[in-house]
Amino acid sequence: MLNIKCDFHLHTRDDRKDSIGHSEIELIDHAAARGFGALAITNHDTYTFNNELQRYAQDKGVLLIPGIEKNVEKKHVLILNATPAAEKINTFEDLRKAKDDGLFLIAPHPFFRYPCSLGKKLYEHIELFDALEFCFFYSTLLNFNRKMLKLSEQKGLPVVGNSDCHLLKYMGICHSIIHAEAQSMEAIFSAIRNNSVRVLSEPIFMPKLPWIFLDMKLAALREAFGSKERTPIVVSAAEVGESRIHIVEEFPE
Repeated sequence: MLNIKCDFHLHTRDDRKDSIGHSEIELIDHAAARGFGALAITNHDTYTFNNELQRYAQDKGVLLIPGIEKNVEKKHVLILNATPAAEKINTFEDLRKAKDDGLFLIAPHPFFRYPCSLGKKLYEHIELFDALEFCFFYSTLLNFNRKMLKLSEQKGLPVVGNSDCHLLKYMGICHSIIHAEAQSMEAIFSAIRNNSVRVLSEPIFMPKLPWIFLDMKLAALREAFGSKERTPIVVSAAEVGESRIHIVEEFPE
């Protein structure tokens, strides 16, 4: 069995919605240097995957899974094992029909207070989803992941940790270790369905949350207007612990 470090919610410069500074190659390089074994680039409404990128990632020891973060009836859905046809999915009925083609669906930040979060729609279409996302943006006092974890227990759905990375420095703050038989898409999906997942994350010091949000927004503005300057905010995540969702470090609040 392999322990594969994974992140299935990542954005790059090809994104149609957000202004992102890094390219797909830079993302893969960054991930490979940090020990990731499997990634999915999930740009908003944009299918970002080709054979050249796949080979480049493979040469770096990384499995690149085709993906997209699709706006479905104004709600976000992570679609893995996607094809270019996924860009045309606009309704949950479209998603239901496409699911038969082998799509692997993850509910991203489902109960966070974003207009694009699934919220009640997740309950209405729960049978479509293969996994729920544990989102990095939380503290010990403010944690919208709790509702998702309760639903996971009720429905027996696995949970995966993702970074929703818009800035490379935040990649890894929340991720998954998948216990899979092989470094392949099929083996990873099978392992997730069998709940062979350990989520590694940590609560963020409460006053730092708005600064992280601002940091990402300012970076997007700098990218949109051509400035490459970066002001780092350091947030770390260590890879230790045994529980399925392991809080690595709790900062005092």
